[in-house]
Amino acid sequence: YYSTSLFAEGGRVSAAQLDKEILSKTSGEKGSSKPAKPIKLDTNPPKGTRDFYPEDMRLRTWLFDQWRSVASTYAFSEYDAPVLESESLYTRKAGEEVTQQLYNFVDKGDRSVALRPEMTPSLARMVMA
Repeated sequence: YYSTSLFAEGGRVSAAQLDKEILSKTSGEKGSSKPAKPIKLDTNPPKGTRDFYPEDMRLRTWLFDQWRSVASTYAFSEYDAPVLESESLYTRKAGEEVTQQLYNFVDKGDRSVALRPEMTPSLARMVMA
């Protein structure tokens, strides 16, 4: 069942995405005297992500190197930003409702942060700094 359906075009997909009974498997009944059955460890990456095995990584690295080479030929400079950004970077422009579309949480320093969904706000923040 799982071995052939885990692979979709462009990489592996989460078994949870394919399993129509996932809710019944993960929500145990409280007060039940039955011992809980061990749940099989899902070794698939989270939904919407993928693993890069060595062959795929070699191809990806080669492709990125080609892009970097062409970009540097035309004097473009590479930059990067943290994967976590302040939640306010997104709510300032889009309003509080955008938090429903982000992976966000309050960190141990009591700061509201979000996983960066794209680079534009981060680049704008860097330019303003």
